[in-house]
Amino acid sequence: MSGLERSAAFWLRAYPPAWRAQRADEVTAVLVDLAPDDARRLDARTALGLLRGGVATRWHRTPPLRVYLQYRMLDVRVPAQYREWVHQDITTPGALRRNLTGRLWVFLLPIYSTLTTETRGEFVPMWSVLGIALLATLLCVRPGSAVRRRLQHHASTRPTELGPSVWVRTSRARVSAEPAARVLVLLLAVGAVAWSAAAVLAPTRLGAVPCDAAGALSCSEFVVVARDSAGLITAPIAAAALTGIAIAVAVHRRLGRHLADRPEQPARHLVGPAPHAGIGFALWAGLVVAEASAEATGTWLLSLSAVAAPACLLLLPAAVVVWLRSRTAPDLALVDLRHVAWTGRPVPVDRYDTELVPAVVRERR
Repeated sequence: MSGLERSAAFWLRAYPPAWRAQRADEVTAVLVDLAPDDARRLDARTALGLLRGGVATRWHRTPPLRVYLQYRMLDVRVPAQYREWVHQDITTPGALRRNLTGRLWVFLLPIYSTLTTETRGEFVPMWSVLGIALLATLLCVRPGSAVRRRLQHHASTRPTELGPSVWVRTSRARVSAEPAARVLVLLLAVGAVAWSAAAVLAPTRLGAVPCDAAGALSCSEFVVVARDSAGLITAPIAAAALTGIAIAVAVHRRLGRHLADRPEQPARHLVGPAPHAGIGFALWAGLVVAEASAEATGTWLLSLSAVAAPACLLLLPAAVVVWLRSRTAPDLALVDLRHVAWTGRPVPVDRYDTELVPAVVRERR
């Protein structure tokens, strides 16, 4: 490219990518023909004209503020005339950052609770936990699958400047079994240790006492009371651990019986974890440890640990069996192991997925 063509390409970046893909070459050729022979860059008047035209084009193709906020904050489906803009927003670099930024309104709830309520210590941590959990979940989502789901959600068959769109068959993306099972085992192990310790060490619980109202025949209210003993929670934890071992034995038998003769999967391809899955896992692990620490120190009442600790101990042995099995077969998908372990049936054959792509219209000669 000559210096003039590079200058034209630089100023044409003010236009949307879809517009550039269709008209950039033609506009560049016209600018080169109209420029003087010794010109190495566009003059200031032409450059400002391109900049003004690009900003105006982006403005007209961007949804109105009301539609934009609903889409960005709640992922509400936009009208059909803005499908090109949504497609570019989802598929271009920075889509994950824009998606997370649009959900940051969740973190405004702790600030609102702090300014409007007197019981700040009760509401702020809970809303903070919900916000961090949402952020961690979004980080753990595979971008490819998330992009495909969002494109199908906002899809429209209405023809636009780029032409009509059609649905085509594509191979289905499945998460590889070994890394996903390893993350699941680590999370369950962290939850089992942290919540079990919190359930045993929590100094307070929720109790019922008679009301102070005069003349009340049968009235009680819930208050915070000190725990007498940890024996009431130790028995369910031990029972859950023993039941989990029995379930793991059954899962091991099912996997050995049905994974030996699994069918070929021509309609799928395996993908690894999301690029930001490590950050999401760290957030979830920190969230579990922080919540368990709050219950163990008495900052929060014994609540989640009483249920989460037995649940983690119930699922952890089976998850370990699934992870060990996935290490022996690198071509397995996590959905295969989950299907066999849960239903006890052979692995089904995946069907082809669908994807919305621009249609290729051939001109008749």
